[in-house]
Amino acid sequence: MHLCSLNVPRSRGGRLVLLGVALLLSGAVGTAQAQHLDHGFYGKLGAGLSGYTGDLAGPPAGAPQDFGADAMGRLPLVAVGELGYQLSPRWGLALGGQAGSYVSVGNVAPATDSYRRYTSHLLGRYTFGAPDRRVAFYLDAGLNVTAGGPTHTGIGPSVGGGIDIRAGRAVSLYVESRLHATAPDDAVDGTGGGVEGWSFDTVNQPLGFGLRFSLTTPTAPEVIALDAPAEVQAGTTATFTVTINEDEAARPLDRRWRLGDGAEKTGRTVTHTYRRPGTYPVTVSAHNEAGEATASTTIRVTGASDPAAPWIVSLTAAPNPVPVGEPVQLRTAVEGDGPFDYRWTVGDETVERGPEPTFTFEQRGRYPVRVRVSNDVGTETRAMTVHAGRRGARSSSGAAPTAAWAIGVASMRSRAGAERMARRYRERLADAVPGAVRIVEHVLDQTRHFRVVVGRYETQNAVRRALEDHQRALPPGAWGVRLQP
Repeated sequence: MHLCSLNVPRSRGGRLVLLGVALLLSGAVGTAQAQHLDHGFYGKLGAGLSGYTGDLAGPPAGAPQDFGADAMGRLPLVAVGELGYQLSPRWGLALGGQAGSYVSVGNVAPATDSYRRYTSHLLGRYTFGAPDRRVAFYLDAGLNVTAGGPTHTGIGPSVGGGIDIRAGRAVSLYVESRLHATAPDDAVDGTGGGVEGWSFDTVNQPLGFGLRFSLTTPTAPEVIALDAPAEVQAGTTATFTVTINEDEAARPLDRRWRLGDGAEKTGRTVTHTYRRPGTYPVTVSAHNEAGEATASTTIRVTGASDPAAPWIVSLTAAPNPVPVGEPVQLRTAVEGDGPFDYRWTVGDETVERGPEPTFTFEQRGRYPVRVRVSNDVGTETRAMTVHAGRRGARSSSGAAPTAAWAIGVASMRSRAGAERMARRYRERLADAVPGAVRIVEHVLDQTRHFRVVVGRYETQNAVRRALEDHQRALPPGAWGVRLQP
């Protein structure tokens, strides 16, 4: 078997035909409008050069091809058409046909229409590369049946390959080559007994080009669900997800999010962190060449934590009643978000002293006590009454103390300063020196002073022993204080 040479005529008419086909292809590419689908029906139309491989020896050496008056009808050309279905971005199945003029066969065996051949083929096609590439290489293989002229009908395998160049939303330009092997050996040229054991002929398309165009109407996207939190705290991450008809929508498919604070993101699922409280509109759009679908929602962004107003759980005084001249410990328990501001009013005196102030009443009577607690959110007030009785009276916690001495640790002109100092020594000396830390008032040089004293002792000698025993726990300069009767 040997390849018969092809003598392509160099007439002006042949060049005009090729030029007209090229202009037709370029014009169709420029007017394409629909989506180039990853699945769906498509068609192909094209043309190319014809080729034959078989047992014929060809015309006598040096003899010219004689086309005569029918030269235009016997150009070595094929016309190709296909109807296919794209199963996926890579796999396709096509049923097509090829009508060709095989001049070599006609010149050697000049029977009526012996140079014309009609070939049908069924091909499976695989496309390489990413689905969204504009230029892709493909291979195909399948079966063919060929008939024409006075010879037999032949059947055999087909193989080919080419390059697909996406030129528009519905159209691509292709360049390909294909070979159809045919058996029995005399099916095309009527001559059997192949050389060197060959027992088939081929009718080929060495070079062809044309258009591939979509026949299936593309599907626009549709938003099925938009999942988003209704509320989130500032500084924490929110997750948004959109569900669309991905199996039906044409590709490529773009999803774009606008998150309300100027941020934009893409993808099926996105995350975002809002920095400031407020209510933000969230919009997602799904877009392809067939259309666009949008969906919207809102998200409320709160502060990192909403502070709670104060709530006074309890207000107590110990002891109550309290003997005149003895300290009474006031306490309040508050729930909510601090810091808190405490304002105490005891009788006619108003001071800011924290949650546990100590007072001493110098006269008998009923004293109204009111505490006002506030923070940045709100304020709450609670009131009670403290009974100051005669010296030596029994208190709710037992007999009034009879001790006449204490240890002085500080002396200040400001009650507020004395209160701060008393709180410090309560924490420092609670386990070292027995007795409560309290404040007592005295007048020095016609000026009222507030002494912070610790412990309760019956004699001055007991005070001296306590100073020696607890000198490490007591501040430098601590001294004995005689309590006024």
